[in-house]
Amino acid sequence: MSSFENDTYTAIANAVALEEGRLSPKKRLAVFAAVECFAELGYEGTSTKMIADRAEIAEATIFRHFGTKSQLLMRIAEPVVKHLLAPAVHQEAEALMAQHKGNLKEIARAILKSRLAFLRLYEPLVKILLQEILVNEDLRVMIITQVAPVIKRASGNIMANSSGPLPEHERMMRSIVSLLLGYFFHRSFLQPDREWDDDGEVDFLVNLVFHGFGFDPIEKRP
Repeated sequence: MSSFENDTYTAIANAVALEEGRLSPKKRLAVFAAVECFAELGYEGTSTKMIADRAEIAEATIFRHFGTKSQLLMRIAEPVVKHLLAPAVHQEAEALMAQHKGNLKEIARAILKSRLAFLRLYEPLVKILLQEILVNEDLRVMIITQVAPVIKRASGNIMANSSGPLPEHERMMRSIVSLLLGYFFHRSFLQPDREWDDDGEVDFLVNLVFHGFGFDPIEKRP
């Protein structure tokens, strides 16, 4: 089970422990194995027996600690969103405002780079969330409930302390989030073996948001 012993899985387990209390060794292994199996095989393609076999524990251990497979997914996803993702967005916005002194473009660039690093660090779990958010109502409601207010408050604080004319910040933030997730989807799902230049892609996304594609296409006349 040494493949689980890294910073990503440790952080996920620690977030779960904030809600569940101290995790026993077997419960901790169940969390690790569930994240790995869900990411590799998809939620529907994973059974509790597969998770138990990967963790080298009895399947009954999963039922005893987490109940159903659906409950297992939610009891991993919600603590990570609540304790890792949401707080980071707010704290980061405050720090970047001070660092870049209201320069909205540089703030956006720094946020994109930081959030992309977050997505890559927690890539196994992020893959699960992206796969399931469209079909799992409980997961979708949880993410909206936990993340949307934080993003709205952080974007409002950034805009209130930014220099120059202020765009409609909620629309702007939605656009930035959509572009970032689109890039992550290509990077992790469609072309995972390609050599990606993350910094270059982030620079392109920032310039796209603030300046468009930089050309004015000529419409064809009939």
